[in-house]
Amino acid sequence: MKTYKQLADELGVNKDKVKYRARSLPSEFLVKNGDVIYVTDEGVAIISGLLREKSNENEKGNTRDDNQVNGTNPQIERYIAFLESEIEFKNRQLTELTNAVNAAQQNMSVALHVNAARHLTAENEPRPGLFSRLFPRKMS
Repeated sequence: MKTYKQLADELGVNKDKVKYRARSLPSEFLVKNGDVIYVTDEGVAIISGLLREKSNENEKGNTRDDNQVNGTNPQIERYIAFLESEIEFKNRQLTELTNAVNAAQQNMSVALHVNAARHLTAENEPRPGLFSRLFPRKMS
């Protein structure tokens, strides 16, 4: 495990670049001990791979070698798989929430129609007058 500063010194980059890349990592790759945040060995591999990939792009233009295209770094592949599973989970959540909203809208629509029908039938019935309410008829 290494701190941001140790990793930045090792890679020869600015500490802010390491912190920026570390923000995109899942929390399982970061460990906080007091006020110091450590990056796990897997997180170090991912960050160093990302920063090397970025520096290779800058040096070579936008060309990549076969290792980068095939994604042979297992830590990066694991991170990509993690992100893909997160996307699938979020898509399922969106689908479920959309279905729930649609069902709620249908229920509200039905309730409004029922309430409107009750209101219309209540308006059409004649109201009894004041005397008929005060003095109801006796049934014989």
